[in-house]
Amino acid sequence: MKFETTTEQLGGAAATAARFSERRPNLPVLATLLLALKGNGLTIRATNLECGVEVTLTVKGQGDGTVAVPAHVVTGFLGNARGKLMVALEGEVLKLKTERASATIKTVPHADFPVLPRVSATTSFVVKAGDLVRAIRSVAYCASLSAVKPELQSVLLYGEAGKLTAVATDSFRLAEKTVPLKKGGSVPQLLIPARNAAELMKILEGEGGDVELYYNEHQLSTQVEGVYYTSRLLDGAFPNYKQIIPKKFETEAMVLRDDFSQALKALSVFADKFSQVLLAVEPKHKAVQLTSRNPDVGEQVSTVKATVDGGQVNVSFNGRYLADSLQAIGGASVRLYSNGPGKAMLIKDAGDDSFLYLAMPMNR
Repeated sequence: MKFETTTEQLGGAAATAARFSERRPNLPVLATLLLALKGNGLTIRATNLECGVEVTLTVKGQGDGTVAVPAHVVTGFLGNARGKLMVALEGEVLKLKTERASATIKTVPHADFPVLPRVSATTSFVVKAGDLVRAIRSVAYCASLSAVKPELQSVLLYGEAGKLTAVATDSFRLAEKTVPLKKGGSVPQLLIPARNAAELMKILEGEGGDVELYYNEHQLSTQVEGVYYTSRLLDGAFPNYKQIIPKKFETEAMVLRDDFSQALKALSVFADKFSQVLLAVEPKHKAVQLTSRNPDVGEQVSTVKATVDGGQVNVSFNGRYLADSLQAIGGASVRLYSNGPGKAMLIKDAGDDSFLYLAMPMNR
């Protein structure tokens, strides 16, 4: 097995695949990249059994072969090398050589390297790659970090009425983003582990056209620009989140996004260990007042000008959760909806109904 390529080409492909390898796995082969050469086609495969990827390159090949090498070692070498690259397998050692550097890497037995599942092409949906990236990015940070309820560690995708909806929640806050779904139709609820959804987002970043995603009961996959991606789907029931989103609100306030963001950022200096912020909507003063207090540091009060429709509101929230909502809001203004003390607050882009964020109050 021998082939010629460039450090930039192989390094980029190896870096993409290495994100899917495990650094300290129970099965040693999962810490490797599988390099398979056939003719002038080189395939680099990696998986952590939750999701996996195959990157295909065109190289100058000589002699077919397959080898597994530690992912962090090969990417470490390629990340610091430049120019033309010669790669050759000699016995149980993979040799890499450039004009100025060379390395020998001990290989790992590859017989047990998992085969990536291929999803049947009978069920699929099409969406703009950029739209899917925005949908995942808008909600993924809300997925739970706790493994107590695996379904909350996921991003929910489903499609209906020509729209694809992405949702994530950790029970303390919830985000929903809708984007156009190509070719109409519907998509059943698909639960993608949040970590896998983040990897899918990275693969699709920079893609300008449409992407087709195939799915069955257990897997989801796609192919873009020589990269095949597959992820397992969680077998569980996502909460019926629609029932917790209020249909009517007693108070609505609209603030400038930048003013609200700056106020929350400044308050973080005075936040207590719970990041608690008291949010007060004041119709009389046409303002939203934010207060952060820490017995060991002090107190800060920030006032943001607002247009207000409704009555006075005083509710405590996790300030970081309020700030998180703004990363998915691109408009100049933000709408805050409330039904008073002890009730969740709905946050939306004033000029875009495709995103909503629900923050639960802090009852302390």
